[in-house]
Amino acid sequence: MLFILLKSRHFFCFSLCLLSCITIADICVADLGSLIAYEGTSKNLDTQFEDKKNSTIKPVTDLNRLSRLSHAEHLRDDDRLKSNEEKGVDVGKKLTPPDELRYPLFLGLCCGKCGGNMPLNIPGGGTPEPHEFRIKTNLNWMRMVGLRKGIHNRSRQEALKQYMIVPRYMDMFMGNLSVGYAFSDRFFLGAMGMYMNKDMSMVNRAGKKTRMQSQGIGDTMLMTKTLVYADDLLFPTNQVSLLLGVSMPTGSIDQDERGGLLPYSMQLGSGTFDPFAGILYEGSRTPFWWGFNISYLSRLYENYKSYHLGDKLQYDFYGMYQTRHNLVAELQFNGKYVGDIDGQAREIQQGGTGHMMGNPNRPFGSNLFDPDNYGGSTLDVTFGLQWQPFHNHILNAQISFPIYQNLHGTQLEQDFNATLTYYIEFPLRKSRRFPKEKTGLDILGF
Repeated sequence: MLFILLKSRHFFCFSLCLLSCITIADICVADLGSLIAYEGTSKNLDTQFEDKKNSTIKPVTDLNRLSRLSHAEHLRDDDRLKSNEEKGVDVGKKLTPPDELRYPLFLGLCCGKCGGNMPLNIPGGGTPEPHEFRIKTNLNWMRMVGLRKGIHNRSRQEALKQYMIVPRYMDMFMGNLSVGYAFSDRFFLGAMGMYMNKDMSMVNRAGKKTRMQSQGIGDTMLMTKTLVYADDLLFPTNQVSLLLGVSMPTGSIDQDERGGLLPYSMQLGSGTFDPFAGILYEGSRTPFWWGFNISYLSRLYENYKSYHLGDKLQYDFYGMYQTRHNLVAELQFNGKYVGDIDGQAREIQQGGTGHMMGNPNRPFGSNLFDPDNYGGSTLDVTFGLQWQPFHNHILNAQISFPIYQNLHGTQLEQDFNATLTYYIEFPLRKSRRFPKEKTGLDILGF
């Protein structure tokens, strides 16, 4: 049933329209006391907290008043932290903010530095607080329609003069599951696995339509994120992180149909261990969040079929605006460069798969088997919304459209890319956000 819904264009359009309606709300900025009161309401705190919220906590709706927030509020916060320390709660010196800092309500959807502060499709997005587990599941649908050569569209009729059969469109569905754990404020380790389903429609010179399909487990990714700079470990407004990892070849490169190897684009993995590295910057000034990242994945050697995919350079710029305590709108520009395929699969080069008449000395019968028809540069624009339905839960809906494509050779061009991500954090007992006894409120107030 879920697969049918995902395959419907109207499902995504309806979902995005529904989430867009939620954004019609007043801008609300409040101090840290309001945040405590809000969380107290969600956790059904005792009457004392309710009375405090109703009598003393008032939202601050003027951004210019943030610089004039009462120092007394922070003294009360310090008294609360000291009280917790006297009860045996290990707050730590790093949790005591300087007097000149003011922490408004909009600290992202979870905390000052978690997944609610950056788009969840960006590598490294969603690093939890120390001693917390993260689980993220992702459903992605990419539709590719029409042919392009370089920066120009290429008609199907023109392509069929060169090849015997060419693709009409391709649907690719991916489901990702990633888990991670933050060992400290500075180090995070995560792993991601994926399942893929590819469906391509083809047409030959006689107008006969055929289909190719492949599905299965894709490559698995291991990643670390190391914080190299932050102006504040608790509520950073500027931070820089280093990403390091490796993509492991768990995806099949032996996908075939009727005894013939499927083309490169229908395979599920790379067949090689591929290291990658990146750097990520995140900035904020409530209610705005912004950042960029750049990463490079390298294909260092040939797989057992005597070819390797092209290296990939990826860069992303994003801006986010938090309209209310549980909703963030986002705008991204996502760029990517992918190199050509180097070498050819033995079945293609020696066995003649994909060549006219099955003869390796004759031209390719389809552009999909020619390694020169892979790679290129693309730039997409992405619109998204993040919503927090429950405490420590985030739902992220995104849709991307290409604004620039310069493809090597003759390839299918991208039409759109829709993504739905669900993110959950699990604070352990060592976490600063683990609910404390009696009040049920964590040390940080959220």
